Amino acid sequence: MVQKAAKIVPVPTLHFSEGALAGRVVRLDRDEATIGRRKDNDYVIPDPRVSRIHARLTKEKGSVVVTDMSSAAGTRVNGEETGGPTVLHHGDKVSFGPVTATFEDPAAHDADDPTVVFDVPKIEIGPKLSPRQQQVLELMAEGMTNNTIGEELGVTERTVKAYAQELYDKLGVRNRAGAVAEAHKLGLL
Repeated sequence: MVQKAAKIVPVPTLHFSEGALAGRVVRLDRDEATIGRRKDNDYVIPDPRVSRIHARLTKEKGSVVVTDMSSAAGTRVNGEETGGPTVLHHGDKVSFGPVTATFEDPAAHDADDPTVVFDVPKIEIGPKLSPRQQQVLELMAEGMTNNTIGEELGVTERTVKAYAQELYDKLGVRNRAGAVAEAHKLGLL
């Protein structure tokens, strides 16, 4: 019997469309984090107009809350200055000074939620994968074993291992968990 690993659960994200992070997607996978230009922040925005520690992002009861940390340029949600901790909703535009991102929460998309989930075009910022490497990566993300991937694609397990090693090399990782995590960071999945 083939056992599958648990699927990777989507997490809330910030999609940057301008500035130093244009085209980047930041996964908000921490329960509490800081965002700003200083390198020891959990999420770094390399823009001199962003404060060193600009804001704090926390997860509370299934929601993401942004709190400005007395930044010079302020933190805004949908153009409104935050006067304290502010709960983010799917589709909100969050500005850290002059740098704006769109907040997306995959959990917000259900039948009772009128919010529309929109597709963000994938911008290639990572390595270029062949179509077969992409297939292997996607099946790895679903938790399939090399043997199962081989059966699915009609190739041998040894061939799958070769594709996996090529993926590890291109992504700069050592194993399949690292490959899946790095691929999510780069927007390849």
